[in-house]
Amino acid sequence: MSFAKTTKPSQIVPLTGIRGLAAWWVVLFHIAYLLPSLPASLYWFARLGFLGVDLFFVLSGFIISYNYWDRFSPFSIKIYRRFLWARLARLYPVHLFTLVVSAVLLLGVRISGVSTLKNFSTWTPGTFVANVFLVHAWRIHAVESWNNASWSVSCEWFAYILFPLLVFCRLQKLPSKFGGFIAVLLPAIPAIFVQMLNIPSFFLLIKVICEFTAGCLMFHLYRSRREHSHSSRIIGLKVGLVLILMTVLIHHFRYVAPDWLALLFPFVILALAESTGILARIVDSRIAVYWGKVSYSLYMTHNVTLWILKARAPAPQSGASILLFSIYIISIAIVAICTYHFVEEPCRAWMRTWNRPTPVRAVSA
Repeated sequence: MSFAKTTKPSQIVPLTGIRGLAAWWVVLFHIAYLLPSLPASLYWFARLGFLGVDLFFVLSGFIISYNYWDRFSPFSIKIYRRFLWARLARLYPVHLFTLVVSAVLLLGVRISGVSTLKNFSTWTPGTFVANVFLVHAWRIHAVESWNNASWSVSCEWFAYILFPLLVFCRLQKLPSKFGGFIAVLLPAIPAIFVQMLNIPSFFLLIKVICEFTAGCLMFHLYRSRREHSHSSRIIGLKVGLVLILMTVLIHHFRYVAPDWLALLFPFVILALAESTGILARIVDSRIAVYWGKVSYSLYMTHNVTLWILKARAPAPQSGASILLFSIYIISIAIVAICTYHFVEEPCRAWMRTWNRPTPVRAVSA
């Protein structure tokens, strides 16, 4: 029985919820830079927030595969074109919005002469044009410019372009269990570049493609297990392996680079897809699912919001960090919600109307 022919829900709710948690984790990471005097436990957790982006990439590969795996069997140029336009409608409106806002802010700083500690050396006409075309991270030594968060969107767009051409031409033929094994190892490649080879500024596309492909392969395993109805047979082994890995990593954390925690993300995504464990129940809540929907706007606007707040807020004093932290969180949340409801959703719906199949008119006799 084919997975495509079974009743498949339009979304896996826990995977929507985890997006919100991942986005807020990234937000905490950037806030921690501004407020190093936060309580130690919160600061420690926030400083690992860069891993939220890695979680996003693995999750994206899984979700894109869940929605499009069977649509490219066989490959079709027409479907490919519609797929790319649908993904562009998802990414581009908020990206362009934050890019324009960043440009307006830069213009305001230049005209007013307000002093700021922000480095604008990479905010050039050339990088602006590259941002417009979403290719600014397609280079060996990619530099952050304008809206810094958009580097990952540029890489994500590259992954979408390759998705039907590379993933489905190759990954469909892999045995699902072998693919699942590879999925666990793929996130290690970026960690090897950073930690073992001492290359901190490696080709960002390698990172994205490895983690995105890991998500695709994990879906391949999930799909196979759903078709053969043997998910429950190895769930104990899966959960046990995850717990063992987490125990080892936490116990030896001072000796293990945080980047290696990304090795757990394919397991996390698979467990959430099968709605198992405490985390699945948490991210299945209404609040988590809502923030999962808002997560892209949250991720894309939080840097710009923090920049404005940092320019207006006084230097944090001892004991005032929690107050500033609350102001940052509330402000970021408000901007993200407004962006989602007034920019992301309306513009995406508008762009999608351009991509609807032309109805076939009946020819009268």
